[in-house]
Amino acid sequence: MSGDQDDVADTVEKGIQLALDPNLITLPLHSTSASPLTNTSNGDSQAPDNPKKDQMDIDSDPPNVKTTGGQSLVNNPYGLFGQMPLEQLIPMVLRQKGPGFKFADLSEEAIEEEIEKEKAGKLDSPISASMNSPQTKPEDVSPANLLSKDEDEIGESNTEQKDEGITQEQFVKLRREMLEHINIAMNESSLALEFLSLLLSSVRESVALSSMSPFLKKTAPVGSLNSDKLPLEPKTVPEKLTMEIIDRGWKLRCLNESRSVLKENHTMLEEKLRKEHEYWKKIAQYISNKDVIFKLRDKSTGLKSLGVKYGYEDSGSTYKHDRGVAVLRTNPESNTLELVPIVGENSRLQHNEKFVRIRIYTKIEFEDDYILTGESSLDRVFSSGGSLGRTDHEDIRVQIEKLKTLIFEQEMMYQLKKECSRLISYGVTIENENKVVMELPKEKFEIELVSLDDVSVVNHEQDAPKTNDKRATLMLITLRMLLVVMFKKNLIQRLTSSIRITSLNVEKDILLIRPLLGRMRHQNYKLLLRKILKTYVLDIVEGSRLSEVPVNTSRQQVIQEANLDVHVSKLKKEIKAFDRLLNICKTKFEIALPGSDKLSLTLENPKYCNLAVRVQYHNDQENVSFDTEFSEFKEVEEILHFIVNEYIQGKG
Repeated sequence: MSGDQDDVADTVEKGIQLALDPNLITLPLHSTSASPLTNTSNGDSQAPDNPKKDQMDIDSDPPNVKTTGGQSLVNNPYGLFGQMPLEQLIPMVLRQKGPGFKFADLSEEAIEEEIEKEKAGKLDSPISASMNSPQTKPEDVSPANLLSKDEDEIGESNTEQKDEGITQEQFVKLRREMLEHINIAMNESSLALEFLSLLLSSVRESVALSSMSPFLKKTAPVGSLNSDKLPLEPKTVPEKLTMEIIDRGWKLRCLNESRSVLKENHTMLEEKLRKEHEYWKKIAQYISNKDVIFKLRDKSTGLKSLGVKYGYEDSGSTYKHDRGVAVLRTNPESNTLELVPIVGENSRLQHNEKFVRIRIYTKIEFEDDYILTGESSLDRVFSSGGSLGRTDHEDIRVQIEKLKTLIFEQEMMYQLKKECSRLISYGVTIENENKVVMELPKEKFEIELVSLDDVSVVNHEQDAPKTNDKRATLMLITLRMLLVVMFKKNLIQRLTSSIRITSLNVEKDILLIRPLLGRMRHQNYKLLLRKILKTYVLDIVEGSRLSEVPVNTSRQQVIQEANLDVHVSKLKKEIKAFDRLLNICKTKFEIALPGSDKLSLTLENPKYCNLAVRVQYHNDQENVSFDTEFSEFKEVEEILHFIVNEYIQGKG
């Protein structure tokens, strides 16, 4: 850096000479951006030329004359203070007089008095004292130093001077601006010198190198900047006219293109606005306040869209194989709304459009074959439109209802398979992932998840009605209602317990096929027990009569309605409506015997599918009493035969 500054100083010495006041160059710059020329003092470049100080009389020198080293050549108080502006002199006088002194109190008499005292030797002049002080150097009492001291102590002075000229702060500001302008001018002159030197290097290399800075020599190759003079030929009138026509043509073309672009954008925005109005109008028309709508990002398009939740998770469902979420998307071809379910990464709902169908087969007598006697009907949600792509697109309400029905059917089949996996010993088998078979002595029931496009579904609408069609449909409706009861029980569990149910207990929570199977088996048990009673009691004992007495099996639960939540109480009432179906079947047979003998049999199905027969016999005369429970009809036959032969007929 010192080499660069020396080179720049030489450039200034040999190149451009600036006529500046030396006092201004030595003024403090107050954090302004100085150029290399201002940073290089005159004393560094010219000190060797003036090794000796002039031995002239101090009083004969002009005031404020500086040496080449930046120091004053004179020490004349008049040169320092005589030509000082009042803006600088008055604060200095106030500082010398001390705090509390006002400039308005200064008078000629006081000054003459001080001069007389000074002549008498009683009081030294503050100015001469400051000049003659051995600690004070000439550069310390220079106007620049005095001005810097005045700037530091302006804030401490309590006197405000009003003058027609500028204030001290304005003067300082103007001086700083002047120094900044000087620095900028010197920087620009240095830049101009560098530019001219580089331009001259292509013609006179030696002269240019003498004025180029070392930095420019390292950065820009010599002769890399050149200039040329091109003759400017005046254009003719036809040429000017042609240029004007071309200019106007380009302007017209740009205006026409801008008009076309604006018109296209306006049309496009109008079309988008119309589609948005139609989109939100349809949503407001078909989406009810019961639907769950939320924002999501469509993975297929990457755009933000609306999602519709059609699953039953909030209603108590624990089905995790389908999220039950669909994207509300606009079909660009038909300009209609459609729901696209999000089932998996690559799966589509079109491949899973299945519903539960129940078929009833009746066994042919004296044969091992079955004949189809009943089939459940297709729900009107499916029969009204076919697959999702062929439904009424304008009414997305139909699509939502259909999606809800589809996921409901899938969950019902899923829960049925979980329940039937433990009912193999009762004649219930799972043939495949979509089919469950339940066999009884004279009937067989098939519960199957069938596709809507299956051939048998299409042919069923054309077939004649069968005997058990209504029975199969009622059985399917019952299964759906039992699944809803499961949902309500899960909701009660969520509302009354802090433990969230993630999986259901097959034995306690899943009750779909067992209540139906238990009732059908109970009916068969009743028929068989009637035959046994007729054979072993009614046909043998004369005058005996059989009567069937209903047994109330509802569980008596004391519920404090006042302490229950309104929603919990409502759910409990709705579940209680299905107690007749969910309770275990129980039937009591009473046999009226001659005399005082009492015989009764109670048929019950523990765990819905098992058998339990309780035989009670009581004879007061002989003090005989039986109360025994059996799990097989063979044992019931034996105990009835024993009671009739030993106590009833033996007494007769």
